[in-house]
Amino acid sequence: MTKQYSIKRRVLRCVSEILIGTVLNVFVLFLLSYVLAMTGQLNSYGSDFKVDIKDSASAEKIAKRLNQTTFDYILFEKSSGKISSGKYQREDYGCYRAAFNHARSEDFGTIRYAKFSNSNYVLIVRCPTLPEFVNPRLRHLSFNSFSYLFFLILELILVIWSVSRLLKEFTKNFRLIQEISMNMGQPEVAIKHSQTEMTEFNDILSMLYQKDEELVALLQAERKAKKDLSFQVAALAHDIKTPLTVLKGNLELLEMTGLTKEQLEFLTSANNSIQTFEKYFNDMIHYSRLLVEEKNYQEELCLSEFLEELTTEAKAIMDAQGAEVSVTKRVNSEFFKGNQLNLSRALINILSNAARYSSGQKKVTLSVIEKEDFLTFTVWNNGPAFTKEALESADNLFYTENKGRSNKHYGIGLSFAQAVAKKHHGKLVLQNPPTGGATVSLSIKK
Repeated sequence: MTKQYSIKRRVLRCVSEILIGTVLNVFVLFLLSYVLAMTGQLNSYGSDFKVDIKDSASAEKIAKRLNQTTFDYILFEKSSGKISSGKYQREDYGCYRAAFNHARSEDFGTIRYAKFSNSNYVLIVRCPTLPEFVNPRLRHLSFNSFSYLFFLILELILVIWSVSRLLKEFTKNFRLIQEISMNMGQPEVAIKHSQTEMTEFNDILSMLYQKDEELVALLQAERKAKKDLSFQVAALAHDIKTPLTVLKGNLELLEMTGLTKEQLEFLTSANNSIQTFEKYFNDMIHYSRLLVEEKNYQEELCLSEFLEELTTEAKAIMDAQGAEVSVTKRVNSEFFKGNQLNLSRALINILSNAARYSSGQKKVTLSVIEKEDFLTFTVWNNGPAFTKEALESADNLFYTENKGRSNKHYGIGLSFAQAVAKKHHGKLVLQNPPTGGATVSLSIKK
């Protein structure tokens, strides 16, 4: 079983890693300084360097002793001031000479030129007061600055390593949560139940797994209910089709017999009622099929061709209602993705409602606009505005403001349009514009 810990404990572990690493970095820095000093690469004696020159000491003995150290020096003859021997850099000669000419040691910045003498010789030793590289080529680099920089680099590497490990764990856990969230409620996607090392993330995952199971169960129940509805409607359609066909046939036979004017009116009324019933029933069948069908909603559609076909079909409806329709298009994209049949049917339903409820000089407009990833079809008419109840319930199945249901509108069209919009990852919006009339907007994702 994976060892688990809290986020607080994990953060404290990260901090402790940095603290322990800092101590190790300091130790490494001291170890480096010690190794450089022991191998003669670092001058670290400082200004406390002492050398005793006896009067009997020869120049060779003094030089031999100084050559065993890491210091630069010049041994002058006391009487003449000539150089007897030495190990020095040419650019430092002036400092040696200045120290020779003065009675005591001379300081030049962080370098002390220590003076030692006997009756025959004057020894000037270059003693850095701060640690310094012995190699003349590296002396321009401050060892202290080098140490600070080296320590900061080690510390930066340590912090990046420790924090990146922490962030990697958080990122891994967040990605797991994201993956589960994106696939929740999809029965076809098997979500593997995983555990993390952090208890807080495990609590979130446990809740997500539970919600996923509940959502899958709800969706499966909803799909089953929709399939049952579609099956029941299909069965009902089959049961009604035969007697309806017989009834239509009998009415046609009656038309061929000698009927009075009143009987012909009754016959016409019966035919109209049958046509209304057929349309209502066909709309119900289309709606029930839409709930369960698995059609392609990613067809590549040409907007101009789609609107041309839609306008042709809508014009016949408008002519029957005595309404005038106009189409405007303000889009940059010529192509979009969707299901042509269902989208066209949904818009025809909206246009038909708009024509039916327009008033006076009946006017209907269809405008198409593009905004971000969505394409919006907005239908406006010059009829009365939606009531508050209609704005809230117009897209509900079987809703109609005509409570007596005395007209041919039975509350299926906008429900169908709403379902089509959702299939296209969009929405249906009803509004009362300030300029008057009413609008229905169907948005789909391109």
